[in-house]
Amino acid sequence: MKRFLWILVVLMTGAPAWAASDKVTVQQLKDLLVSMKQGKKTDEEVSTRIKEIELSEELTATEKSNLMFASPGPLTSEQICVLEARNSMLAPPSSDLPDLPAPDDAAQKVILDRAIGFAAKNDQLISRLTASKAVAHYGHVNEFNRWGNYGGVQQGGIVRDRGDRTIMALTSKYVDTIEINQGKEKVSGSTIDPHLRHTSPWAEDGPKPALSSIMSKAVESGNVRWLRWETINGTKTAVFSFAMNKKGSPYVVDYCCFLTSNGFAFEWGPFKKTVGLHGEFFIEPDSGTTLRDVIQAELSPTDSVEQEDTRVDYGTATVDGKTYVVPVNSYTHSEVDAAGDSQAKGVILRETFLVASYANYHTAEAAKK
Repeated sequence: MKRFLWILVVLMTGAPAWAASDKVTVQQLKDLLVSMKQGKKTDEEVSTRIKEIELSEELTATEKSNLMFASPGPLTSEQICVLEARNSMLAPPSSDLPDLPAPDDAAQKVILDRAIGFAAKNDQLISRLTASKAVAHYGHVNEFNRWGNYGGVQQGGIVRDRGDRTIMALTSKYVDTIEINQGKEKVSGSTIDPHLRHTSPWAEDGPKPALSSIMSKAVESGNVRWLRWETINGTKTAVFSFAMNKKGSPYVVDYCCFLTSNGFAFEWGPFKKTVGLHGEFFIEPDSGTTLRDVIQAELSPTDSVEQEDTRVDYGTATVDGKTYVVPVNSYTHSEVDAAGDSQAKGVILRETFLVASYANYHTAEAAKK
């Protein structure tokens, strides 16, 4: 009865009963889209409303498709994609969380041992595979965008002390050519517009550590804990949280370039730091196959790079008759203080979402032909 009355209010007012600053569920977002459609709201009106929303749970691929069907136009569809990217690291709606008891300690150890063994074998088998990585870049479109000239390069971003509202939009699409060797991924070529790199310090293209390395070091640290069961693409998945400090961590956050002071003058320099990690492993319990990982760098608010969170979804690719487990989708959240150590430190903030899909896996030799 209470739910019926809530929906009735929504349909009468054409707006949700919750405040714009509230976190809402995916179901509440669906209800909002339906109510605004019945209220004959325009694409611009709906997209503007969605920009104010913060979800409390992951917008899964299935739910995103459902929302797209209810979208009145491209502006709303774009903001649905922003919500997918922004909330990709969260737990999904409760409907994707099986109501099952947690495995005991012995069963958990078996799952983790299988996962480490499978990842190590899979990474060892992958020798110089190449693929196309199509990237959608979402960045700031600020209502009060302030521009300054620091070191001869214009930078724009959020003015923190004014608390301006951030609006994210699709700013570019490009394709990277990536190479995976022994599980380590690096970019070997890109169609990115060079001007896009100039809007903000950018992650360097050096190889990221292999999944097997991160997983084995996380287990060695003793900070892997059971989290929950989850359903991913119809598969029952065991989810473990993990944490490791930077001592012995294989993960380096590497961005270029920032203004840095040498004591006498400012010059351009990189931010490069070995960091601790926390995150989650999503494992198919019977085979040990990793279906997803979430890796979040342990960074400080005083660092020039304040956030780097990455989620990778894995699937299979068959190359020359051999089947490998490889990345199929990824999401990256980054937040950088574009002003570095200049007078504007703490003022110019750049937040970026990268949403990528991988395709066309080949051996490196075949790609050259």
